[in-house]
Amino acid sequence: MGLIMLPLCMSAQTKIGYSNGDFERTDGVRLNNNEQQSAAIKIPAAKLKALQGKKITGVRGAFGTKNVESVKFFITDNLNGTPLYEQTITGVSTSWKSFNLDTPFEITADKDLYFGFTITCTTNYRPLAFDRSYGEEGTSYGITENGNWEDLFGRKMGSYDIQLLVDDAPAFVDASVRPFDANGYYKTGNEYKFQGQLFNFGSETITSFDVHCTFDNNETETFTLNGVSIPNASTYNFDLPNISTENEGRKIVKLSVDNINGKADAYADDNECSSSVYFYPANIQRSYLLETFTSQSCMNCPEGHRVLEETLSERSESFVQLAHHSGYKPDAFTMEEDSYYVDFYNNGGTFAPAFMLNRATNESINAGSPVFNVSRVYINESIDKQATIQPYVEMKLNTDYDKDTRLLSGTLTIKTHVKPEGTDPRLTLCLMQDSIIAVQTNGSSAYAHRHVFRGCLNGTWGESIDLEEGKELTKEISYTLPDSIQSTYYHVNIKAIPEHMYLVAFVSNYNPDDVTDRNVYNCTETRFVKNTSTSGIADITENRAKARLLGTSSCVMADGDFDSLYIYDLNGKMVRKCTKQGETFTLTPGVYVTKAVKDGKATTAKSVIAR
Repeated sequence: MGLIMLPLCMSAQTKIGYSNGDFERTDGVRLNNNEQQSAAIKIPAAKLKALQGKKITGVRGAFGTKNVESVKFFITDNLNGTPLYEQTITGVSTSWKSFNLDTPFEITADKDLYFGFTITCTTNYRPLAFDRSYGEEGTSYGITENGNWEDLFGRKMGSYDIQLLVDDAPAFVDASVRPFDANGYYKTGNEYKFQGQLFNFGSETITSFDVHCTFDNNETETFTLNGVSIPNASTYNFDLPNISTENEGRKIVKLSVDNINGKADAYADDNECSSSVYFYPANIQRSYLLETFTSQSCMNCPEGHRVLEETLSERSESFVQLAHHSGYKPDAFTMEEDSYYVDFYNNGGTFAPAFMLNRATNESINAGSPVFNVSRVYINESIDKQATIQPYVEMKLNTDYDKDTRLLSGTLTIKTHVKPEGTDPRLTLCLMQDSIIAVQTNGSSAYAHRHVFRGCLNGTWGESIDLEEGKELTKEISYTLPDSIQSTYYHVNIKAIPEHMYLVAFVSNYNPDDVTDRNVYNCTETRFVKNTSTSGIADITENRAKARLLGTSSCVMADGDFDSLYIYDLNGKMVRKCTKQGETFTLTPGVYVTKAVKDGKATTAKSVIAR
């Protein structure tokens, strides 16, 4: 008698949870410094009504590592209480994997329930995984640094990667609309496009739904999306009408969805949401702090300086620059603070030339340090990224300089448009001296050292300040410029020429334990002696020349009052003679001696021509 083989019949399973299934195996998360990591999702009783009487027969999970000591799945109605169900699972993976429950769990839908994993692993692993979707408030929880369960929505990681497997779920529609992240940089007078996100919690594939969008309490716009296909446990992004405003401040975008597949939603409490968009004034003063690491003995630094200046000259943004003479070898300009700023390399090895923009990391270059090699690509990538990040504050310096007493006085006004997320906002005031003429390896014996950092006025990391949204903070400025500033590493005194001195101010976060959490929000600078050329040309004789060279190497202009102007290189060779004011020409970057002659009298000076 032959053996008859019958096909194995598997009951249909519906995935229940908030994750859309997305997962990057290198994107694991650790919520605290303990070996035990716990996360869970919350499903309200009213949302479970559609599944009442059905049984959870399995659970799916994605993990940031498979190197775990133990994993427990739990079901509870109180995150701090005794689990209603608990089971140890084995064989976790850095991909989605399903696990059968030893005892199916019946859904009674009489109370809110939490479903999660408790994972034990060594602290060098990040075992938790999230889908990086928009996420929903009140759905994903975890035990954080303070040892308590917290809603993780504000961390912008999306939804926790856990899904319940329910047998023979009935056909039902249950969609939620999720708030978009508007934590970007938006200005009045411009149009912006945002996307809403729909999540399908239900068992039916969603093919159509209506969207209602209201901006800043204006008339609601309604539109219908047909012909879509959104399976169970997946998200769908859709375009919203463009928004713009002429008024600065915080605006609210309200979204709601209904008529899902032409039906009423089984749980409508999550069918509406709102997002807050802050619009900055169109004329806001915003600059980027660009800091370089350099050295007089660095043979590659002159080329790095050239690449940096050429790249910045092609950009329309405003930059405040500081050159730290550290990261390679200390030199005559190295200040005490510079030895602390090399911490930004974050144990990645120091090098020069290097730069950092707003002290911010860039995941596409290096997520572990804000310091990058000088290259056109890295500079432009960093600027483009920072251009999408809001400045939070606006800064205005109003100062006067008394040439007789060498006193710089005035005020700095800081207006907080949006309160930053950083825990310790700080104001840093420091000095910068431009175009110091000195030796440079692979440069010359009279190289123009640009944007040289000359020390902080209120501490290496500045002073803590209180920032309150919509409020202004005013700080009095009073600083007497000494005749010279001593470089504190080699105790070299550098003459402080007022015409080349700048006060730099910036607001940043300060985290003493994490150099990747010290981002600069905004910055500004003021020149001690205003209404003088900022071209990088430095007259280094006390006698005022009756002629000067303005501009950069690609377009130099002879300015002054002269009959003839002779221009010599440092070898004494005449490279050009000018006979009229305003004459333009090109010169190779470097230091030149000018001799202006009028009525038989001559005046000489030195000028530095930058690229």
